[in-house]
Amino acid sequence: MRLWGYDSGCRRQVRGKEGILFKLATTAVDKPDEVGRRALFPVVGEKTLRELVAEAKANEKVFKAKVRTTLRSSYSSYYRQMLPPLPNTLGFRCNNTAYRPVMDAMKLLKKYADVDGRTRFYDAGDAVPMDGVVRKDWREAVVDDKGKLERIPYELCVLVALRDAVRRREIHVEGAARWRNPEDDLPGDLEATRAVHHAAIRQPLNPRAFIAGLDQLSRALADGSAGGVKVTTRKGEPWITVPKLEPLAEPTGLAALKEEVARRWGVLDLLDGLKNADFLTGFTEEFSSVSLSR
Repeated sequence: MRLWGYDSGCRRQVRGKEGILFKLATTAVDKPDEVGRRALFPVVGEKTLRELVAEAKANEKVFKAKVRTTLRSSYSSYYRQMLPPLPNTLGFRCNNTAYRPVMDAMKLLKKYADVDGRTRFYDAGDAVPMDGVVRKDWREAVVDDKGKLERIPYELCVLVALRDAVRRREIHVEGAARWRNPEDDLPGDLEATRAVHHAAIRQPLNPRAFIAGLDQLSRALADGSAGGVKVTTRKGEPWITVPKLEPLAEPTGLAALKEEVARRWGVLDLLDGLKNADFLTGFTEEFSSVSLSR
């Protein structure tokens, strides 16, 4: 019998076993060091491992295609009718004037707001932003075999990109409270006291120095010298993983403090504490019995 992730033998059930095994097979094939060759290949065989990897990639591709089909069906049959009034109802703004692919994509959606929904593709002359809007796993759904860009999957990608841009404050909603212009959160005297504020958050005044620090972090993540910090993916999105820290040694004075507290007051009983609190404050008089309530 299985109960809360455990079977009757009190062994924990591991979730996603198939995915874990496929990852092991992929690692064994991609990085076949001497230990792997001597331990894994004689038992399973390199050919079998490669076939497992190929099967895993095929299954993942089929699963992603099913997800796209389900989302497309749900969006096109119901939610799509709410898209035309969206750009006219909410004022989306972006302070970045150099790179704004999501805003350019929103302009394209606004342009096609009055076009018949049965028009499947965008015109060949339309500038359709792809980078920063359409994720790699959605490219084959947006672009067909002839290179035409389909409207429905592209609209889905734009809405997802818009949601992410609003969350990271790249795009703000005019007149909103939570999703307001991020520049409104800056101190009013920022220009006059910029050095003070930068010192408070320990960031350089020169933006090039800040970018150089990011480049150094990127190199450390790439060569594995970032102290165990890694950038992976979780549910298809970038995810930063940080290794668990080793527990620190207990301070020498903490044990002595515990002993002194126990010596002076002993172990405090919770019921005695409640009784004394009620004796001093009479807080139980503020409660009414359920049996007496009507």
